[in-house]
Amino acid sequence: MAGRSIELDGDGKVVIRFPYHPTLVDVVRGLSRRSFDKLNRCWSAPLDVVVEVVDLLLPHGFELTAAVREAYAARGGAPDAAGAKPAAASAPASVAAVGGVAQSSAPASNAASAPGSAPDSWSVSALNARVQQVLRGAFPERLWVVGEIAGFARSRHRPHVWFELLEKAAEGEGGVVRATVAAVLFASARREIEKKLAASPSPFELDDGLEVRLAVRVELYAPKGSFQLVVEDVDPVHTLGKLAQDRAKVLAELDRRGLRERNRSLPWPLVPLRVGLITSAGSDAYNDFVNELGRSGYAFAITVADTRVQGAGLERGLAAALAWFEARAEQFDAVAIVRGGGAKTDLMGFDHLQVALAVATSPLKVISGIGHQRDVSVVDLIAHSEKTPTAAAAALVDRVAAFELRLAQAAAALRERLGRALPAERERLRRVAAAVAAGADAAGRGARERLAAAQARLPSALQAGLRGARGRLADARVRLGELARGHGRLRASLLAKLIERFEPARLVAALQRRAARLVDLDLRAASLHPQATLRRGFAIVRDAAGRTVRDAAQLAPGAKLSARLSRGEVDATVVRVGRSHGDGS
Repeated sequence: MAGRSIELDGDGKVVIRFPYHPTLVDVVRGLSRRSFDKLNRCWSAPLDVVVEVVDLLLPHGFELTAAVREAYAARGGAPDAAGAKPAAASAPASVAAVGGVAQSSAPASNAASAPGSAPDSWSVSALNARVQQVLRGAFPERLWVVGEIAGFARSRHRPHVWFELLEKAAEGEGGVVRATVAAVLFASARREIEKKLAASPSPFELDDGLEVRLAVRVELYAPKGSFQLVVEDVDPVHTLGKLAQDRAKVLAELDRRGLRERNRSLPWPLVPLRVGLITSAGSDAYNDFVNELGRSGYAFAITVADTRVQGAGLERGLAAALAWFEARAEQFDAVAIVRGGGAKTDLMGFDHLQVALAVATSPLKVISGIGHQRDVSVVDLIAHSEKTPTAAAAALVDRVAAFELRLAQAAAALRERLGRALPAERERLRRVAAAVAAGADAAGRGARERLAAAQARLPSALQAGLRGARGRLADARVRLGELARGHGRLRASLLAKLIERFEPARLVAALQRRAARLVDLDLRAASLHPQATLRRGFAIVRDAAGRTVRDAAQLAPGAKLSARLSRGEVDATVVRVGRSHGDGS
């Protein structure tokens, strides 16, 4: 093409000249050793890499000077690729120079051949150049291609990204890959595309699994013979529309199952202090969330499920983490899913049906804080949504703070009610105490009066009882004397009669002895009389039931006793009980 050339300068360096074109700049930057001459506005490379320079740039229409061809051939380059004329063929053939490469217009069977090859053979470079020419002729303009990106993440870190576009069957047909094509996004086009995507109403980034509509040029990289699409532009509307369409399908499926509002309608726990956290451990989102809870001063207990929240494997990781917390639901109050900000395409995993079902059916309240100010995912729509991890943590803190406030208000209300009720209750208790005291005083006075009256009556009653007992004892003594005298008279009468009947002397002696014994018995009977015993200093002791006490073992300390003396009676209380030691003392 006009203006594209490869030359040798006076210093023996390879000089590359071409009008500015971003794709060509990216291609030249792919050389292992090159530099840009700002003064002369051209690129240069050492002579020892001339083969690499020619092989890389010939497919892009560069012309070679004779010196370059010689240097290329001297270093082992393919003669055909350097522009050498092919040997004569068995049949005439017109040869056209296209992009500096000799190409034959004859059919393959009559193709020009390189030196030393059979007349009907093509060299690899000539064949690749011919295929390249055909492709350019078939697709002279760029075209739009729709497909799903695959393998983009593997070389994302490089200036030029090589990846594939996939065509997949519908989900109902298993989603199998029907066709693939290689693609390359050179650094210059990448910068322009990334600026365009960042400036769109819903910014996103190119990533694996994303369906895109790309403007491409169909190319063959001649040195490798590889067919590829060179990406030059992207249609963000197509991708955003496809994402919206996929999200709408997921929401429709949730509606069909009656699950869309299930988790969001779950009531908040009274005090959500036991929190499950699903995020990438150690990430900014993790630190923001944990630090916000820590600053609150409340005793939050956080259990972290470390999982990917971006890129491949996100769906499986989120679903597995939610299933883990579901199996232990009684140990937690709520689950938070957090991640930092990013492009709209980072939300793709949060729009996946598998994740949506796991969130919707979770028995725990789910709080999402996935770091997007403008975009909303399916998870945001079916869970309690906050815009950032910090806001998600703050929502939990606010719930605990609200509970604390309710406790404080209840305590204040209780104190107020107690403040109003206590004076009245104290007055009521004072009146009750006064009434009880008055009743006790009255009862005490009555008891004391009754006791005083009983004490006053007791001496006279005792004296009356003693007088009656003494009278009865005197009467008994008189009757006993009379009986004794009557008995004596009877004995004397009987004795007189017996004397009359028996021998007087002997009977008199016997009777005298009997009379003496009777007198002795009378004296002993008198001495054994209770009153005689009392007069000798003894006492008759009776218990509270009036029974005569003969054995100390019958008594216990504290027992009430009454003791009758020769003159009068006394009441006593047992203080100690002792035992005699066999001699009766």
